[in-house]
Amino acid sequence: MVKKVYEGKPNVVDQLKDVKISVVMNTTEGAMAIADSRDIRNVALMDKIPYFTTAAASHAAALAMKARVEGEVGVVALQEV
Repeated sequence: MVKKVYEGKPNVVDQLKDVKISVVMNTTEGAMAIADSRDIRNVALMDKIPYFTTAAASHAAALAMKARVEGEVGVVALQEV
């Protein structure tokens, strides 16, 4: 957990720029969070940091990371899911 941009420094954007964060799972609620997400998204895009914006995408990414570590990665046709 890190500070939001509007909460002061060091915040998530600072930590992204300092390469202290390797993946972003960011959901937004409210005007301040939406404004912060623009800065976060820009840094993530420029620095090629994976960025997820929904709980479902974040959960799927976390499961994929876990499976990769456990050696369970495979390919399945979408029609079979």
